Parts: sequence; structure tokens; C-alpha cells
Amino acid sequence: MTVAHPNVAYLLKRFPRLSETFILHEILELERQGVGLRLYSIMDSAETIVHADVRRVRASVSYLPSGKRAWHEVPKAHLALLKRHPGRYLGTVAYNLWHRPRRTALKHFLRAGWLAHELEAAGVTHLHAHFAHGPASVARFVSQLTGLPYSFTAHAKDIYTSPPASLANKMDAARFVVTCTEYNAQYLAGLVAPGTAERIHRIYHGLDLRKFGAPTHPAEAAAGDMPTILAVGRLVEKKGLSYLIDSMALLRRRGYAANLQIVGDGDIRGALVQQIEAAGLQDRVTLLGPRPQEDLLDMYRHATLFALPCIVTDNGDRDGIPNVLVEAMRLGLPVVSTRVSGIPELIIDGDTGLLVPPRDTRALTDALARLLDDPHLRGRLAAGAARHVLHEFDLVDNAARLRELLDGAAA
Repeated sequence: MTVAHPNVAYLLKRFPRLSETFILHEILELERQGVGLRLYSIMDSAETIVHADVRRVRASVSYLPSGKRAWHEVPKAHLALLKRHPGRYLGTVAYNLWHRPRRTALKHFLRAGWLAHELEAAGVTHLHAHFAHGPASVARFVSQLTGLPYSFTAHAKDIYTSPPASLANKMDAARFVVTCTEYNAQYLAGLVAPGTAERIHRIYHGLDLRKFGAPTHPAEAAAGDMPTILAVGRLVEKKGLSYLIDSMALLRRRGYAANLQIVGDGDIRGALVQQIEAAGLQDRVTLLGPRPQEDLLDMYRHATLFALPCIVTDNGDRDGIPNVLVEAMRLGLPVVSTRVSGIPELIIDGDTGLLVPPRDTRALTDALARLLDDPHLRGRLAAGAARHVLHEFDLVDNAARLRELLDGAAA
């Protein structure tokens, strides 16, 4: 398929990012379907490990200026905008001084001025931002400064840790809004008038079924080997990993022998290490650090089951539908997770996996024990999970829905 001339800009917080493969694959599939893209990243990627698929991206990637570069380029861009659109520029300044005179708003405004200047020079006709907080705020400013239509995808933390009035303001002005769960869509629709709610679209993150092909049978441990429980995710509170480690201790007390492998890195790594050592689980629980998706594919195929007991944190942060659950399910792994946010849209308890209440170590342990005890149950759940992902989470179909929205907005 021939790629069109770039007319849609994507605004991201960081690119590339190891934990955001869903954005990377969305970009690749949109390009395959003929959408011309330009990528703009607010910050440089600070990660040393990147997915191999990043090399397949054909779009140009530009990074918003920071440090000395910002001091040189941002004032020039704002001056150029003031000369080209004096009414819009002064109106934007006046409106935002009155409605949100905060330091964060000033930061977004300064970034937006540089980006607006770049997008006009490039002939971009539509701006789409990923995440409803900073990136969508910058996109809103760009639209105010230039009249360029914008849209954004809202995910999880960016929704539930943002002030509702701020979300509503950005949704009201957007051409359309995408979110990745029905749970999110209903929450967002409740913040706005019916006319705006009609422009909110639930599109699940898609999985590249060409890469995640036919599911394999759940792995069985070789004679003498312990079964492996796999967990993948950033080491942050909302993933509920501390409860999973507690469950490993409880499983051992009940006489079960199993290994837990945790893939990822993050702020609570030190606390998890201390928890593992305090429980004497060094021989049962391994923190493997971050891994690219190519490595994860092999780990999924060799694990016995997958667990991710997500929670809602005290500040409201939560997952939408963790993409690692979708990946594990497609490859034939039986999964255990919690009744949080959009997860029950993916895991139908007893049909495509097992669900337990969040923060309930005993219920989590019971679910893990059921799966460890019953290979027939593991196989039945894994088969149902793979079918469900095939029908609802196909990247090609879901990206096509987004492409139609972008085509309409950029026309």
C-alpha cells in the first residue's frame, strides 16, 4: 500500500517507549493502511532498550526543543505565530491567563507555539495526541493558536488523575476522542454534554495477529521442573505486584512449588526486592528487568500461566486494559487478573480467564492454585481467551476504525 503524503501529526509524550508498544504498532498499522504521519515527541526517549519494530516506522520523528535549544527556537516560533495570527495569538493568551494561569499551562503553551509553527510549515491538516493530560493540553493550545483541528486518545492514568473540568474542556474542543475501554468511554461521556459524548469512540488497542499467530498450548513443566507464573509490566503500584509476591509466599505455605518471573522496571523495584527478601522468596521470585517484545514472545510461550493483579491506587491511577494481558491470552496462556477498570471487558471470568477482587491476596492465591492444579481448566480458559482476542483485538480492524476518524478529520 502506498503511503500518502504526511498530513496527520501524532503528538506523543516520549517516543519510542518500551511500555507503549500499542502506540508503536498503531503507528505501523496506520502507515500500512496508507495514513501519512509525522511524529512529534515532547521529550526524548531515555530508554536504552527499544523494540526492533521501531526501525520499521517510516514517519519522521521530531523532538520538541528543550534546554538551550528551547531558549533559541521557542521565542522565534511564538513571534512568527504572533505575526501570522495576531488575533488568535492574543486571544489564546488572554483566554488562558483568565481561565488557567498555572505554570503547567504556561509550559504547555510554550511547547504548543513551537509545534504550531512547525505544523503550519509542514502543511499538517490534523493533530492527534496520545494521552489526555500533557499531550492533549499541548494539542488544545495548538488548535487555539492556528485553528488546526485536533483529537486525542485517552488511556488510563491520564484520565483518572486529571481534573474532570480540564478533561471536559479538551473533549469539547476536540474533533473526536478515542479511548481504549468501554469503562473509560462511559466515564468520559459522563463529564460532557451529549453532543460531545457522541464524539467519544471506544477502540481497543489492537494486537498484530501476524506476529502473535496461532496460540500455543499452555506450557507444561518438564518432569522435575516447577511451573512458571509470568507477570509483565512497569514496576509501579497500580500493577499490584506486591500482592502477587504475597501470594507466592502463601502458595509456598500451602505446599505449592512454582516460580514467579516479573518482567519490567520502575519506581517500586527496590521495595519489591525488599519484600522478596523479607519473605525468603529469592529462590522463587525473579525480577528480570525490562525486555523487548521479541524476548517476551518466547517467555509467554514457555510460561505456565500469567498473572497481573492490578489495583486502583489512592490517587486514582489505574490501568485500562493492560496490553500484556491481551498478548498472553492470544498466545494461549491462562490468565489471572482483577476486576479493575476495563479488565473485565477482556477477561470474562470462567470463560477467558479468572478474575479476583483487587488487593485480595487470598482470592488471588486461590485462583493461582486452581490453575496450577487443573491442566484441563488451563487449556479451556486459554482457548477461550485466544478466540476472544481474535474477535475483539485485531490490530488491522481496530486501526481501520481510527484511520476512518483521522481521514474524516484531516479531509
